[in-house]
Order: sequence, then structure tokens, then C-alpha cells
Amino acid sequence: MAFLRGVLAFAVFIGCIALVIVGQQHRGLPWIGVMLLGLAGLLILLYLYNRRYTRADKKTKQNRG
Repeated sequence: MAFLRGVLAFAVFIGCIALVIVGQQHRGLPWIGVMLLGLAGLLILLYLYNRRYTRADKKTKQNRG
């Protein structure tokens, strides 16, 4: 299950990077939207990655205190 999650996250990462790159190659307001969509995807991936570690830190602090 963890392997599948990693593969899916990698595919979404590549897709978001592609959206940003394609958006930079064109002009116009719709392409800014494409870039923002790619940026939002990257930020969501970063949040999901960091969420695992912040939860572990909270649990460790609760067990000590």
C-alpha cells in the first residue's frame, strides 16, 4: 500500500511540474490559472508529506508530558 501511495504521489508531482512548465511557455490569463493549479497541487503534496511527521511529533510530546 505504501508503495502504491509513493507511485501515485510521484505521478501527481510530475503532473504538477508539467502544468507549471506548460503554463510558463504560453501567455494569457488561462495559462496563469494552469500554473496556479500546478502550484496548488505541489503545495498539497508538501502538506500531505509533512503531515505524517507533525503527527508523530505531537504523539511523542504527549507521551513524554
